[in-house]
Amino acid sequence: MGSASRRMIGVLGLGMFGLGLAVGGFGAYVSELVERGVDPATAGLGSTLFLLGQLSIVLPVDSLSRRWSIRSVTAVGLLLGVVGTVLGGVLRVPVHLGSRLLLGAANGIVFLLVIKYAGLRVDGGSVARVQGLLGALFTLGLAVGIATTPSAVAAVGPLVPAALASVPILCSGALVLSLQPVTTQPAVRLSSYLDPFRTAHGIALGLANAASYGLLIVAITWYTDIVGTVPALPVTLVLSGFAVATFAGRTGSGWLTVVTSERGAVGGSLLFLAAALALVAVGLRVDAAPLLVVALVLTGFGFGLPFGPLFSLAFARVGSDAGVLLVGMTALGNAAALAYPWLVGWLLGVTDGYVVGFAVMSLSVLAVTALWQRAVDAP
Repeated sequence: MGSASRRMIGVLGLGMFGLGLAVGGFGAYVSELVERGVDPATAGLGSTLFLLGQLSIVLPVDSLSRRWSIRSVTAVGLLLGVVGTVLGGVLRVPVHLGSRLLLGAANGIVFLLVIKYAGLRVDGGSVARVQGLLGALFTLGLAVGIATTPSAVAAVGPLVPAALASVPILCSGALVLSLQPVTTQPAVRLSSYLDPFRTAHGIALGLANAASYGLLIVAITWYTDIVGTVPALPVTLVLSGFAVATFAGRTGSGWLTVVTSERGAVGGSLLFLAAALALVAVGLRVDAAPLLVVALVLTGFGFGLPFGPLFSLAFARVGSDAGVLLVGMTALGNAAALAYPWLVGWLLGVTDGYVVGFAVMSLSVLAVTALWQRAVDAP
């Protein structure tokens, strides 16, 4: 790998890490809002708006990046990320919810264009490795955010951690225009974005992405509050375990295909995730702190494990145009997961607990697993 490629990974990876750091802190701010008397459904609405921001931006941004410089559009996305991250530390409900919508839009822009830029800039044999590394840096930031933000907010309040999380995003935005330009891809028809997802296989790919990424956003929204309600659990230690498991699951997910097929790896890891989420519900229901800790950590592996084989299968189906693939995957996945952050908060208010919410999530993943298996077995 040449120095230009290493510099590209450094610049873009810094932005991906910063966005992961910002997203990983969601749970700490939601817990603060709930403690200040905000209705849980309203507090959880921020993560729904985050998913909506991603969902609504990816198609116009991919279209725009086929007419303008990818680097310029990425810089705009990173700037939006800085604003959304900083405003996320303002715990006034309208401002906070607006910040989540902005951050979702920023995340959609940057993730899509970073993966596209890497695919156009790097030689064919290294594309998957570089794209995987950039995705792993987002997950690393996510892990650090999950593990450190609750204690940071408790120590210095919400504004300082939010401002610090914006620094790597700002640095990346300042440097991205200095990267080497890439050839602009030709425009595609609107229907091209939908074509790969008109079949059972395509729908199953999108819903599997909803289970592994969309529900991960739900988890990081509420895990801080869940752990904080159990006095016997050390918040930082438990969330660090979950964060490390998520990072390990994503970065090591490719190894699953050594022992099974890519399709089998996705189906098996989704089934594992459904079981882990059910175990969280059981641990909460019987009030067993050790069981709850194990279950929370296992969900980290469950959210991470489908990542590698899922996107490998998706790229194999769609071909080399990463923009078309990622627009479709994000649109389907985020649309399917859109209601869950709010739903878990609403169920918390209605049932005074998280048992029903996590049972619903488990059953949802189980349904996706069944659909996946049916699609795989279809001729």
